Amino acid sequence: MSASIGSGHVAAGRALEAALIAAGAETPHVDLLDYTTVPFRRLYRQAYFDLVRTAPDLVDWLGKRLDRRPAELQTRQARLRARLTRLLSYHLPRQIARVRPTLLVHTHFLGPEILSAQRRALATPQVQVITDYFAHALWMGASIRRYYVGAEEMAVHLRASGVAAERVRVTGIPIDARFERLPSKPEARRQLDLGPERDVLLFMAGGMEPHTVKALLEQLLSLRWPLQVVVVCGRSPELVTLLKPLVAEAGPRLVRVRLLGFTDEVPTYMAAADLMAGKPGGLTSSEALAAGLPMAIVQPYPLQEEANASYLLEAGAGMRIEPLTVFSHKLQRFFADDARRTTLAAAAANLGRPSAARDIVADLRSLGLL
Repeated sequence: MSASIGSGHVAAGRALEAALIAAGAETPHVDLLDYTTVPFRRLYRQAYFDLVRTAPDLVDWLGKRLDRRPAELQTRQARLRARLTRLLSYHLPRQIARVRPTLLVHTHFLGPEILSAQRRALATPQVQVITDYFAHALWMGASIRRYYVGAEEMAVHLRASGVAAERVRVTGIPIDARFERLPSKPEARRQLDLGPERDVLLFMAGGMEPHTVKALLEQLLSLRWPLQVVVVCGRSPELVTLLKPLVAEAGPRLVRVRLLGFTDEVPTYMAAADLMAGKPGGLTSSEALAAGLPMAIVQPYPLQEEANASYLLEAGAGMRIEPLTVFSHKLQRFFADDARRTTLAAAAANLGRPSAARDIVADLRSLGLL
């Protein structure tokens, strides 16, 4: 059970779905927002992104306030939230009652919250897969049989918040199984027709403001370094349209640009790249680490992306682009420093957990839940 708020929760759900099916489990993958009221669905999908762009300080304050006393026991605030949550979805509990699953695997905190708000307790075992390097109090609930987290620090935090140690496993964040069998860098570049004579920057532009992407690309085009830039715009044809004239007008330069919309070849592009630039979403960060790919972090959202950025930076697996005007300067220094490139790539690879989905499935089997 995932939620289509951004792409990370759903991507983690798909990775787990594939691993569970491979293990022989019948595994329907549900977007829980499809079972909520239409006004809530529209508001919830858009409101967060609108707020983090226009009022990030408010989001940060509210998120930290909700995380002041992390615990599984319901506070008065949590009980009030549960009453409100009960109004959001009568359909989800009914769907679960109809299907009668033997296990519920969540990749978003809202699923357990909706189910815990029902007057009749749910008997089906539930596990929670946290999809950022940050265990916010919203993810915690007494109904959760097992928590799967991305890093040891998260396990320490959950234990300190009252969760029994045996209910927490550090597995990494589940990602596409292709990251377990990535081609070598030369082979990936051959497959993608990226020549060996230039370094490769993978620019993941999804989730970023169009004017920010345009400004950063303009900096890249003036870079005095033989570089191949692959810009992935994701499901944003408007962004592709905005950038096309800029790329077309660039003419022959040291920097070449390949402009893509949505592509299924992100694992191969990550294997081919020397550096990735973009926002540190939980899934994007996990994929980069699995590929041993350092990250240039651009404008992280409050709370979870800030936590993801801190995780990468503390481990020496990335650099932060702040202010944005230093983008090309920092990249030039990175590409010109062979020792630093090697160090950051090794740090990223050391954190990578490409088999997280399979490891979660193996643990579920050890619990007798599969």
